[in-house]
Amino acid sequence: MDIQAELISIGNELLSGRTLNTHAQDLGGALSAIGLQLVRDTTIPDDIATIQSAAKEALDRTALIFISGGLGPTIDDITRDAVAGLLKQEIILDRPSVDAIAKRFELRGYPMTPAAERQALVLEGAAVLPNPAGCAPGQRFDLPDNQTLFVLPGPPHEFNAILDEEIIPWLKTRYAGARPKLVRIIKTKGIGESSIVTMLEDAEFDAGHIDLGFYPGMGKVEIRLTAHPDLATEVENAAATLRNLLAGHLDPEA
Repeated sequence: MDIQAELISIGNELLSGRTLNTHAQDLGGALSAIGLQLVRDTTIPDDIATIQSAAKEALDRTALIFISGGLGPTIDDITRDAVAGLLKQEIILDRPSVDAIAKRFELRGYPMTPAAERQALVLEGAAVLPNPAGCAPGQRFDLPDNQTLFVLPGPPHEFNAILDEEIIPWLKTRYAGARPKLVRIIKTKGIGESSIVTMLEDAEFDAGHIDLGFYPGMGKVEIRLTAHPDLATEVENAAATLRNLLAGHLDPEA
């Protein structure tokens, strides 16, 4: 089972460098842990036409699409409008979300405002995903051909709260047959990436169906072996071969 996902992050502040976008790291890690794969991460501005174009392209490629950002109370929060237009769905007010926002404001001693209530607007027909860390709920829209579109708030603590409490449990059930890939890591020290590659080429090392990744930094190189879970023996053999070839350069602290 090879289920792929795409992430579309929306926000002028992400492109201007004012805000660090951590969604791909968080989503990619959460999906990998349950056997799914994030294959594309796209960051775009707050523009309806651009949002619709990016979402349509993702829907043409991928089974799972995650859209984050643009669900707040301000005039530039236009994601729901863009997605509603693309999917030809009405936007409605979700009363349980209104109640949750009102309770949140009351606990903080703030008056409920029309702008705050706007965060409870959702696409008609969407499954509303409660937001335990903020106001705007997430949304799940089930589409034909077994595709699913998620729309999530942009603040990382809200994005991750809905991801962890609502989406990952749902995905585990939906894709119960998915299995995480096998990953083995070998860490080296005192040898450069190009030198490692040269050593492997000279030894005619062949990884076969195993993906090799090289990640240098701070005088060390991490070699990551990734493979289908049925290739456990091949992965262990490849890792053992690499350790032998690089025996004089293995990081003793790893």
